[in-house]
Amino acid sequence: MIGFGLGDYALFEALPRLGPRLTSLMVNCLAAPFAALIEWVWLDTRLSLAQAFWGLVILGGVALSLAPEGDSRTVPGGRTAGILLGVLAGFGQGFGAVLTRKAFALAHAAGQEVDGGTAAYQRILGGLAFVAVPFAWQRLRRRWRGQRAPEQALTAGARRRAWGWVFANALAGPSVGVGFYQWALKTTPSGVVLPITAMAPLFVVPFTYLFEGDRPGVRSLVGGVLAVLGVIGLASGSLAPWK
Repeated sequence: MIGFGLGDYALFEALPRLGPRLTSLMVNCLAAPFAALIEWVWLDTRLSLAQAFWGLVILGGVALSLAPEGDSRTVPGGRTAGILLGVLAGFGQGFGAVLTRKAFALAHAAGQEVDGGTAAYQRILGGLAFVAVPFAWQRLRRRWRGQRAPEQALTAGARRRAWGWVFANALAGPSVGVGFYQWALKTTPSGVVLPITAMAPLFVVPFTYLFEGDRPGVRSLVGGVLAVLGVIGLASGSLAPWK
């Protein structure tokens, strides 16, 4: 409910406002310091000065990358809302990772072992429970107002193509991707796992340029590189044994 529900709901609301490149950068890079902070406060996993420094580097890179540019493709008037939603999505992913770590520890203490695929499936159920209410409310509101659902404006062929992309996204991300993600969290602290997954924005840039023509500006690229360097530093500082 925290990761797939709150986090991904905010992510998909941020996407049309910031675009996939900036949204991915925010969510992946902010999740690492959020997780490190929450794990420190809740589970007493203490941060070193180096980890705190690299966390500030991450925030600085994200802020630089999000600074408005002349060729920005963000929705007019939607940048502020997109940034707030991106921060919320990063918080959801970071908090969800810490909850996963706690859940694995409790399961192990109870003599139960949960594999990554099963944990991913359970996360999907929690996320489904969270988004079911707003989904049902939007459907009912459109029916009361006599409005059509967005997908009804598409042709049958466009709907089939869209569902193909939706299926591919669900298989690559929430299924296979999160399965390995949960597997990693079972054996490794979130302060190490999340900085590694924060490398995702580097892979997003060529895809957004290919599919959407989103050409990043120099400042955005510099900010992205700075944020990724920050997560590399945070990961290397987190490799020491955690007490």
